[in-house]
Amino acid sequence: MVAAIKAGYEVTYTYARQLLNLPVEATAWWVALPDDGEALEKCIAQVQPNIVIYAAVPSPQNASFELHQVVSVDGVRRTLKALAHISPDALFVYISTNTVFGGGRGLYREQEATDPTLRLDPYRAYALTKAQGEGLVCQLWPNSVIARTSVVDGRDINGQLYPRLAGQVARLEAGQPLLRFADRYFSPTLIDNLVEALLEVLDPAFSYRGVLHLAGNQRVTDYELAIYLAQHLGLDEELVQAEKMTDSPTMANSPRDSSLDVSFTQSLLRTRLLNVPEQLKRIFL
Repeated sequence: MVAAIKAGYEVTYTYARQLLNLPVEATAWWVALPDDGEALEKCIAQVQPNIVIYAAVPSPQNASFELHQVVSVDGVRRTLKALAHISPDALFVYISTNTVFGGGRGLYREQEATDPTLRLDPYRAYALTKAQGEGLVCQLWPNSVIARTSVVDGRDINGQLYPRLAGQVARLEAGQPLLRFADRYFSPTLIDNLVEALLEVLDPAFSYRGVLHLAGNQRVTDYELAIYLAQHLGLDEELVQAEKMTDSPTMANSPRDSSLDVSFTQSLLRTRLLNVPEQLKRIFL
């Protein structure tokens, strides 16, 4: 949002919980699905947007399937129905996720069929409904981009480390062991890099419509990522200890590899999708 305003866009954002201490001015609308009293439709009618970025996810992420359905599918349908009456030519960007791939083969390409039904882990409801949302966007809105990303980290709008990353840094700084999976692969993504890529996608000169993989360009395990983190911060990398996913009751059935192949997307972008060392360098300036 801040980057979009600095780039010259007039921004309106929706919220269920008000963002505090924003460094910029932006118009805000309260929209809390499902019981928002048609606030979503009223917002679209008032703003008449030329671009919509749909980034809503349930909180917490392990919410019920019904809430995931309401946010990731029904909310999309409501948004597109309202847009069809108010701004039929608007660009619709649906933020999606690598979790729509459940087969565990890894390095998935943009046009591969999603397989969320193969997931038997805590992300199943999230994956199933995100895949449904993708399908709905493809079916109803030709002027759309589905932007899949993966394990986004960095600093929030107020400069604070994301909680997952902050927790790892705190343990390493305290000299405490840090257990991380050595057999789960993914494509870690820097939030700033994701935003830069999204801004390029919004540019009228960017004409591609369809699925993009806006993620980091390096496939690593949780364990390898933590080693990179310790090395970058000059902390004891021996504190990072490997464990297997079968050691975790909740993650034992999670796919071993949900990394994304970004080569096609990178061929379309000027923005460089960053590897892990480059991401850490930007986070810890």
